[in-house]
Amino acid sequence: MLSKLFRKLVDISPKLSLRLWKLFYEFTARPFKKLTNWKFMNYGFAYPDGELVEDHDTLCANLYRHLFAKAALKDKDVLEVGCGRGGGCHLVLQYQPKTVTGLDYSENGIKFCKQTYKQDNLNFVAGNAESLPFEDNSFDIIVNLESSHCYGNRENFFKEVARALKPGGYFLYADFMGRVHYPKRPAQLTNCQLKVITEQDITANVLLSMDLNAPYREAMIKKLAPKIIRKPLGDFVGLPGSDIYNRFNSGETIYFSMLCEKV
Repeated sequence: MLSKLFRKLVDISPKLSLRLWKLFYEFTARPFKKLTNWKFMNYGFAYPDGELVEDHDTLCANLYRHLFAKAALKDKDVLEVGCGRGGGCHLVLQYQPKTVTGLDYSENGIKFCKQTYKQDNLNFVAGNAESLPFEDNSFDIIVNLESSHCYGNRENFFKEVARALKPGGYFLYADFMGRVHYPKRPAQLTNCQLKVITEQDITANVLLSMDLNAPYREAMIKKLAPKIIRKPLGDFVGLPGSDIYNRFNSGETIYFSMLCEKV
């Protein structure tokens, strides 16, 4: 129900939708503020033909690793837009980048990140994806994972990505959208000077991860969240039976990943 409501609000008022998403993230962060080992906020990625890992962090990290495999990160300046609780930015450090910056719209999320991660080359900033607080040509690589569906105007975001990327820089991008509308996305990126190099449908991988992750997420919601918000949180994290889970399962919604280059 929650995602249905927000999708309708995007059509009516993108700015209102963005504000409501921010309020939702700020509010739902409170029950979990003491859960310091919760560092990832995505649906995860599992391999149907490989070993079926059931660990929450591993599944969520796999989605980042899927993206990171598309470009060399070593000695690069990397920005993640929509960094959530910082798990992806911390994971980037394993690839030996020069610097890593995480940006998120949620002040509570950024506060958690600054308190949790202390590496010298890792920095966190609160800000709006549609108006990035960085100079032109600042980053070699920009990462955006399972975040852009919350934005009021994605074309503004893509233009900001192209502006903040160095010439020849890469945009590592993964999110979900209605399958019937998906063909519009590569064209939007191209119109914003972001050439799509590769694109993949990873819905099956994400859906399997949601199945494997369900017991952990159900237990955490039951343990930490007040009853009044358990149902919305269950929808938000994609438990089986939720609107987003059913749309993935029916094929109505696609989860995609892309490698784009600034041209």
